[in-house]
Amino acid sequence: MPKRIFIGGLSVTTTNATLNTNFSPYGTLVSMAVNLDAAGGSLGNANGEYTTDQAGTDAIAAKNGTVIDGSTISVSEAR
Repeated sequence: MPKRIFIGGLSVTTTNATLNTNFSPYGTLVSMAVNLDAAGGSLGNANGEYTTDQAGTDAIAAKNGTVIDGSTISVSEAR
């Protein structure tokens, strides 16, 4: 079963490519994207989805509280 995650606290300079690099080691990503405002600027958060529940759980455990692009991120299960 797939697992969706939410990533908060991102730097406005963090890109989709950076997120894919940081989150792909935990399993196969279905999607990973920085959320953008109407002007195309980063909202400072992102949503991702893994093909398995375990991959998402592993990513949350490994990446929550870590630093990407100078910002400490929070990673949780998407609601």
